[in-house]
Amino acid sequence: MKTILDLSYTKAYQYFMESENYCNVCFPVYINFQKVLHYVEKTVGNKNLDDILIGSTKTGKKKPSAFENVNHTILIKKDGMYAYRPIKIANPYLYYLLIKKMTSKTNWNELRRRFDEFKVPQIEVVSIPNVKGKKYKSHKAESVASWWENIEQRSIVLALQYRYMFITDITNCYASMYTHSIAWALIGKDKAKGNIQKKELLGNTIDHYIQGMQFGQTNGIPQGSVLFDFIAEIILGYADKLLDQKLLSNGISEYKILRFRDDYRIFSNSKDELEKIAFLLQEVLTDLNLQLNTKKTILTEDVITESIKKDKVWYISNIPLYRRRKNRLYSQISNLQQEGLYIHQFAKKYPNSGTVIKLLTVYAKRLEKEKLTSDEALVLISMFTDIAMDSPRCYNIVLKIISELLQIIPTTEDRTTIVKNVYTKFERLPNIGELQIWLQRITYKLVNSIKYTEPICRIVANESEVELWNLDWVSDEYKKDFPLMSICTDWIRDSYTPVINIDEISLFEY
Repeated sequence: MKTILDLSYTKAYQYFMESENYCNVCFPVYINFQKVLHYVEKTVGNKNLDDILIGSTKTGKKKPSAFENVNHTILIKKDGMYAYRPIKIANPYLYYLLIKKMTSKTNWNELRRRFDEFKVPQIEVVSIPNVKGKKYKSHKAESVASWWENIEQRSIVLALQYRYMFITDITNCYASMYTHSIAWALIGKDKAKGNIQKKELLGNTIDHYIQGMQFGQTNGIPQGSVLFDFIAEIILGYADKLLDQKLLSNGISEYKILRFRDDYRIFSNSKDELEKIAFLLQEVLTDLNLQLNTKKTILTEDVITESIKKDKVWYISNIPLYRRRKNRLYSQISNLQQEGLYIHQFAKKYPNSGTVIKLLTVYAKRLEKEKLTSDEALVLISMFTDIAMDSPRCYNIVLKIISELLQIIPTTEDRTTIVKNVYTKFERLPNIGELQIWLQRITYKLVNSIKYTEPICRIVANESEVELWNLDWVSDEYKKDFPLMSICTDWIRDSYTPVINIDEISLFEY
């Protein structure tokens, strides 16, 4: 697969300026940030950050790091309990200025050279952001496919060569990254510490912009953009090189590591050496303010079984719900309610898993062709709503299914009541901004009484006085016609039926 490092500096700039790379959260198709990015690009042009700050040289200019909520945050549930991942929709001004700096000819060539220096023969890195090809319809689909091909399948192949495998990841990786370590990664820790005040250094510039996005904090980098995935790879690539140096000094060379961002799979024929590698990896990460996640750490001799995620293993080794014939998947259960119950029970066993998403996607496609009574539809709506309560990764596909089932309900009054009941159940969960965005997709033309609190929903609803990003630090001349409401393309919103199309939410064809 082609990665961003294969692009020229001009192509890399264009890549980062695409809306789907600026924000890689899956939103309804009428939500798009391209006009906002183009406005900032046009109005700011070749100006620097100091040029667009409010205030004067005499009175002092106000820096973005002095303001809260410079980025917009959506808390994405990581599980059905209390864990959340704060997804940031980056402030478009700081985002534009940062990528303009990173993709200058000199800086981009320097970044590519540095990544070449990070390369270690025994470490295969498969998480450098991919460039969308013809095979998959999005960058996110490319990333998921890369995991399957270069982590799971590659791990099985390595079982031929290695006896043991150590699996681990980094605890709260993005939230723990120290912004100063970006400069360490680009020019070395000692040199970076000696030049911390030199703003012209690329590492210090990236550090400065990220601090500006998060109220001056140096702990953590934002998450939610391909740009920040790339910046994370700078730090993690540096960690790869430091680990290699430690292993060589300890006489360890017979090993293989597969790394997908903060996920590690380490292979060796010596259990003692494998444990030593893990210990040295922790030493390297500790120096970068990172820690291995002991709850997700295992050392195994059963390399093949542990190479595949547990939900997939269980599904394949039991009675699969679907069989493939002539490039199509067919259910082995004739009754849609029984099929729904199977998925419900599987989701209870493996909530929030990739297999649950696949099962729901195949079910949604079958549902488009089947006929049900209104009573049957009501039962299924309740069942699938319950699945979403424990599996937040499935919000959009569950709401796709519910949007289909609602069409079977005969009266508008009954559909409205059901939607309100679904929303009331979801309201038990705190921080459901992502879910609100997708629920609004199916209720916009149906229910006017639901008042969504997520600012993006308020933009879709054409409400006034909505603030997505704090722009109080931007001089008026650079924001007077800021097209905030263009985030929602009204004609697309108005032309869509209340039924979510499978192409809006599915990464792959099943």
